[in-house]
Amino acid sequence: MEIELGPFPKYENARSNAYWSKVHIDTSFMPDIDDIEPYKEHIKDCYEHPTSGMMAHRKYITGKAMNYPVYAKRNKKFFDNQQEIKDLQKSFKTKMKTLYPKTMQIREYIINNDRIKFDFVEPSKGYSKLDKLKLFLKRLIK
Repeated sequence: MEIELGPFPKYENARSNAYWSKVHIDTSFMPDIDDIEPYKEHIKDCYEHPTSGMMAHRKYITGKAMNYPVYAKRNKKFFDNQQEIKDLQKSFKTKMKTLYPKTMQIREYIINNDRIKFDFVEPSKGYSKLDKLKLFLKRLIK
């Protein structure tokens, strides 16, 4: 007899990997090479589902304040210097450029300003002229 655990939210795996990545990054202990697995899986989730992966990254890694900011910076640098992580990040960036050549900046703006979240829908407020001007100027500067 098999037991069903019930319906899970669609992107629970992406959230879980991002959460455990934050746990290994935001600690005062020096990370071990085995601690890199959740971060690697998180980047793979970002590669498979870019928008949901970026939302999980924002919610768990860059959106919340770290308990140990100095150690978190050191640990993130340690993770980012691993060759496997560099390769995964490079492939993720190239995929983002090919998938969303024209809408990548607006997509990043929406995610980084918490206009879209997991399992929460709020009515669109629209973009003010100031928001549109910011996006236009970012495009000119880069």
